[in-house]
Amino acid sequence: MGVHNEQEDYLRAALNSIFNQTYKNIEIIIIDDASDPNCKSTIEDLCKDKSNVKVIHNDLNLGLTKSLNKGLDVASGEFIARMDADDISLPERFKKQIDFLEKNRDIDIVGTGVVSFGEETKFMSPPNGYDNDEAQCNLFFSSTLCHPSVMIRKKFLEAHDLRYDEKVKKAQDYDMWERCSVYGKIAVIKEVLLYYRIHSKQISSTNRADQYLSAKNIHIRRLRRIGISPSEKEYRCHELLASGVDENISTNEVEQWVNKVLLNNERSGLVAPKIMLRNLKSRFILYKFRNRKELGIKDFFPLCRILVNRTIMRITLKLKRKEISNFLSTGLL
Repeated sequence: MGVHNEQEDYLRAALNSIFNQTYKNIEIIIIDDASDPNCKSTIEDLCKDKSNVKVIHNDLNLGLTKSLNKGLDVASGEFIARMDADDISLPERFKKQIDFLEKNRDIDIVGTGVVSFGEETKFMSPPNGYDNDEAQCNLFFSSTLCHPSVMIRKKFLEAHDLRYDEKVKKAQDYDMWERCSVYGKIAVIKEVLLYYRIHSKQISSTNRADQYLSAKNIHIRRLRRIGISPSEKEYRCHELLASGVDENISTNEVEQWVNKVLLNNERSGLVAPKIMLRNLKSRFILYKFRNRKELGIKDFFPLCRILVNRTIMRITLKLKRKEISNFLSTGLL
């Protein structure tokens, strides 16, 4: 856990959610990134009687990326779990992730279901989970894993000399998982095991231009893995498969881009062709729906299925709001 001038009640809730894990054989590594005296005092107060806590104090503010690498350097466990200083891990999180990794020896990184709270309630990870093929496919468009929900095999990181890239200041987690995906397998557990706090001061809500540029660089690197160096127009088509509306791009141009990605992926063997086809087909239908493009008869049933699933998600989120409210009111944090 990297900490820098975190709000006291957020930090207390985050750390207490780790202290209250049902799985107890853990070391807790806190990297204090040159916080102010009040934040340091909160850390000391919370950890003073905890023999399994290591606190590393940075003399200078190094930023999250370098701080996380310092944590990786000193971690001694078989598995390494990430956690942010303002989120809440549910009590069974570590136990269920460890059980999953023990049962699935071929998986190197596992995330969990995540729902946000605070300023907005939404799914921060796929509500139905991902297997490796689905995760590999979605890395063409997004991080796939919600950073503070991740657990990684330490030996996997060591075997491939994988660390956070300290030159990447934004989207460093996305950059990390995309590189990891070349060497290992990724999965996301369906069950929600982390509540992600959304507030105005968090890193992911600032410097959106830098976030966008970092994500674009990762998208292009991912596409180059299947032999494509996209033009600006092609990259805009790629973006539209993820979200957005653009009257200057035609349906035919987006469809040509879809076919190019499918063909190059099949040649490269990076992602299972059937999974890529299903994913891009759904994205193309949603692109036409968002951009008010003509939908064919063959699009009707897939679109209905997508919209029904989104309705179910909205209903589920209403229930999750109550669940989170009840959890926060228990006083355990």
